[in-house]
Amino acid sequence: MVLDSPGGKIEAKDVQISTGAALEKAGALVGFHTDDSVTDSRLFRRSAGLAVRAGMSREKALYALTMAGAIMMELDKRVGSLEVGKDADFVILSGDPLSVYTQILETWVEGTKVFDRADPKDRLLQTGGWGAGAGDSALHLHEAGEEER
Repeated sequence: MVLDSPGGKIEAKDVQISTGAALEKAGALVGFHTDDSVTDSRLFRRSAGLAVRAGMSREKALYALTMAGAIMMELDKRVGSLEVGKDADFVILSGDPLSVYTQILETWVEGTKVFDRADPKDRLLQTGGWGAGAGDSALHLHEAGEEER
């Protein structure tokens, strides 16, 4: 597993973008992850993009973002791919998942939309700026069955 937040955590201080390619070449199961709410999905997807630039195959980098982590956590019967009977956890993107220009448009957890960039509160939380950390918008998530806010 490739760690996140280079420079942000002591265990990741020596992370190399070539690690994914080296592990893939060795036949290891490679996964990217983030447990950091500050670097969140931006570093998560960028880690895979940087690994591709350093020689990892695009196919394995995308697999590392999805199924590999589920397999490592023994959750692959529930998550990691979109299949009948699995939790419907996924994101809708504006473009290439490995591009720094791609935006997350929607996030769905267990079939429920929890983030929608078209919603002004969600967009503010994603893009930042004045008011992003004020009031309840800092922790804003859609609630299951919520019709209006």
